[in-house]
Amino acid sequence: MTSTEFLATVREHGEYADLDEATRVTEAVLCTFGDRLQPTAADHLADQLPLEIGEFVTGVGNTGRTWGVQEFVRQVARAAAEDEATARRDAEVVLTAVGDTVSGGELHKLLSLLPSGYAALFDHPELT
Repeated sequence: MTSTEFLATVREHGEYADLDEATRVTEAVLCTFGDRLQPTAADHLADQLPLEIGEFVTGVGNTGRTWGVQEFVRQVARAAAEDEATARRDAEVVLTAVGDTVSGGELHKLLSLLPSGYAALFDHPELT
């Protein structure tokens, strides 16, 4: 999958106006998610994403913050300059696209590192 295909998927599922809006949302969500992950986990995830999309995950310093889902959504809202309801929807759209892109093994490993509420953001609540 190319970066353009990934962003087209995000645009379609999120019903965003254009690829620019899909890119803005994807960057806000994945930079925030990357900040949430430990560096090794961020690198493994980025390796399975299109290069430009993976750079959103790894280009933020990966501090391994311990945010729960609610705080993660607040941080996405801040990054995207949106309200929390919109930020949650954006996170669900982008992280579902991520979950559909990476291997099942990588998704399971990633979700095992996160609190159970994150599985719902990836549209896999059964993996909690």
